[in-house]
Amino acid sequence: MINDILFRLTVYLIALYFIFTENSKYINYVGLIIFIAHLYKDITNLKKWPCFTEYIGLILGYILIYEGYSINNYFIIICGMLKFMAHIRQLSYNDNCYYY
Repeated sequence: MINDILFRLTVYLIALYFIFTENSKYINYVGLIIFIAHLYKDITNLKKWPCFTEYIGLILGYILIYEGYSINNYFIIICGMLKFMAHIRQLSYNDNCYYY
């Protein structure tokens, strides 16, 4: 329970960081997409993401890696790598366990 609350807080804070990052509109859009998607998930109490969202997550992770490299922001690169690996893991194992 506490892990879920901390994870949600972390996701929203990182999404806000992406939204307000300067020098890359693509990172801003990714942050907005992540924020809205997780807000929808929390409001509707969604238990499992639909399969197509895994591919969208991969694309968002790739954008974060690419754009983070473009603006030389290692935090964004690491977040993108974590997101990319989490969605690869979910597609491989299909156990609904992304990060923990």
